[in-house]
Amino acid sequence: MSARNPGTELDLDAISKVRVNTQAVLKRAQQIQGHKLLKKQWQAAWLLKAVTCIDLTTLAGDDTPSNVHRLCLKAIQPIRHDLLRKLDMNDKGVTTAAVCVYPSRVADAVTSLKAANSSLPVASVATGFPAGQTPLETRLQEVRMAVSDGATEIDIVINRTLALTGQWKAMYDEIRQFREACGDAHMKTILAIGELGTFTNVYKASMVAMMAGSDFIKTSTGKESVNATYPVAIVMVRAIRDYFLCTGHKVGFKPAGGIRTAQESLVWLSLIKEELGNDWLCPQMFRLGASSLLADIERQIYHHVTGQYAAYHELPMA
Repeated sequence: MSARNPGTELDLDAISKVRVNTQAVLKRAQQIQGHKLLKKQWQAAWLLKAVTCIDLTTLAGDDTPSNVHRLCLKAIQPIRHDLLRKLDMNDKGVTTAAVCVYPSRVADAVTSLKAANSSLPVASVATGFPAGQTPLETRLQEVRMAVSDGATEIDIVINRTLALTGQWKAMYDEIRQFREACGDAHMKTILAIGELGTFTNVYKASMVAMMAGSDFIKTSTGKESVNATYPVAIVMVRAIRDYFLCTGHKVGFKPAGGIRTAQESLVWLSLIKEELGNDWLCPQMFRLGASSLLADIERQIYHHVTGQYAAYHELPMA
């Protein structure tokens, strides 16, 4: 992953002066979506790049050791071996970026990956995911337990109440405590943008999260009514760029929730390339939080290789 972001002092004066131009954000998002998409081998290459940036995720109430095991095996071999061989990519180590599970399933994922002799990272959501409404000590303990079980990446959720009521110092202090509880694990901070109300709040929350030491900022839990959208992404990546220009520290970006098609993954990669540059086009700086996306990407690669579309039962399940 990226070098750790040590964070900075909270600059409340700068935060209070933030205003986001909504119309300019919407116009820029339309431009990004209006780009012509790649075709043929160029599309296949970019889709494989997208695969390597996926945090392959299962966050369901009926998660069991067996479907976490299956998820891990799919993360290790995300695209069928014969398809990769046709693309001359079978020996390039194409895997997803990580697997992402609930804290109680971390040990299962670590065991499965170790048995498969894989060093793929295990990410865990924590801090009262998805609502973040449990007591602070409970949220901190959840982080510590996930780390002790072997998670090397922790996806925390912010307390939206603090953001909505403008208590930025309290939010900063909470995230600093989560940062400390993570220890050596990388911390991704979920803003739950669908519940923040305005683009200005999204920008402020992004900056506070980065000042508090977040290694990544992430759009959503995937459980809100509004998840990863391109306008919100513009606001968040501009905050990342501003933070980098001010501090020299690069913070990663992770859209999550509702990203289901291969075409969408290409738009996300295009957005990152144009807004942040090639340095962010790697798993260390960019992740796609998704569960069903991989199946569609594999279908598109199958089509590129064979000229036909596969039925879903012809491809290994994610």
